[in-house]
Amino acid sequence: MIERGAAMKALVYYGPKQITLEQYDMPELKQGEALIRIEAVGICGSELEGYLGHSSVRTPPLVMGHEFCGGIERIAPDVTGVQTGDKGIVNPLISCGACDRCAAGRPNICRNRQIIGIHRPGAFAEYAAVPAANIYRVPNELDSDLASLAEPLAVCIHAVKLGLRPFEDAVIYGAGPIGLLTLQAARQMGAGRILVVDRQQERLAFARQLGAETALPEQAEEAFDSLLSARGVDTIIDCVGVQATREQAIQLVNPGGSIVIVGLGQDQSTLSMNHVVRREISLIGSYTYTNADFEQAVYLLTNGCISKESWSTTCSLDEAPDAFAALTDGTAKFSKIIINPNGGRPTHG
Repeated sequence: MIERGAAMKALVYYGPKQITLEQYDMPELKQGEALIRIEAVGICGSELEGYLGHSSVRTPPLVMGHEFCGGIERIAPDVTGVQTGDKGIVNPLISCGACDRCAAGRPNICRNRQIIGIHRPGAFAEYAAVPAANIYRVPNELDSDLASLAEPLAVCIHAVKLGLRPFEDAVIYGAGPIGLLTLQAARQMGAGRILVVDRQQERLAFARQLGAETALPEQAEEAFDSLLSARGVDTIIDCVGVQATREQAIQLVNPGGSIVIVGLGQDQSTLSMNHVVRREISLIGSYTYTNADFEQAVYLLTNGCISKESWSTTCSLDEAPDAFAALTDGTAKFSKIIINPNGGRPTHG
C-alpha cells in the first residue's frame, strides 16, 4: 500500500531541452479517479515538439505523457466499473460530455476538453491519477508496450475514417510512428494498395515490412504512375504536416479527392488555393479521436492486429532524458521509444 504523502519519480519538463528526473509528490485521488501504476508510456511527436519549446499548449513545469497503460493501484471510494488490480489503457482525452460538440458525438473538439499530460500531470512518472471513466480494462496478459500504442492508433483510425473508403488505394506521407500506425489502421479497415512517402530510407524499410509500397519525396510522382492504378489516388493522409508534403499532396491527389491532415509539423503553409478550388480538393483536418475510435484501437491491439516489433524500443525512466535527446537530434535508431517507468513489471493479476 502506498502511504499518503509519499513521493515518486517523475520526468519534469522545465523549458526547451530541459527535462529532468526528480522526486515528485504522489498524486492525491479526487472523486471519480483511479491511481495507475504506469507500466508503459510512449514518447509522442507532439511531446518532442514540447521538449524543443515549439508547443504553445505545454506550459512548464509539466509532467507530460499521454500514451500509457498500467495497473490500477487504488481507486476513489465512489468509483465503479474498475477495481484495484485491473490492467487498463487510459484515454487521455477528458471531455465534458455536456457541450454541443460532445452532444454531437465529437468529444475530440469538446469546448472544455483537457488532455492528461498537457492540462494536468501525465504519465512520464511512476504513477498517475486519471478519471476512472477513461480507463479501458484489458487482459492482464496483453503486452504493456503494445497497449501503450492505443492513443496514437486511435488518432490514426480517426484520420482513416475521415478520408478513406474500403478498397481504395491511398498515399501516406510520413513513416514515423503515426504514419506506420496509419498504414496498419488503413490495412485493417480495408484499404487497397498503400504508398508511403518519407525522406528516410530506414523508416521506409519499416513501412515495407508492414506491406506498403514506398518512395522518397522526389520519386512520389513516378511512384504514383508505376505503383498505383491509372485512375490515381483519391485519398492522401499527411502525417508530417509541413509545406513540402502539403504542397505535393494537392498536386498529386485526384480532382475531387481528399487530403487528411494529421501532422502538425508547421503551423503556416503557402498553398495554391486556386488549384484546390478548381480541382475541388477537400482539405480535412484530423484531431485526436472519438470514443468509438479509441475503442476500436483497443480492440485491434487486444486481438493481435497491430505490430510494433520492427520499429519501436523501450527505455527506463532514468534513461528517458537521453531518449528525448536522441529522438530530436536524429540519433535514435527506432521511430518509437516507449518508457517503462516501473521497469515494465506488472502489479496486477
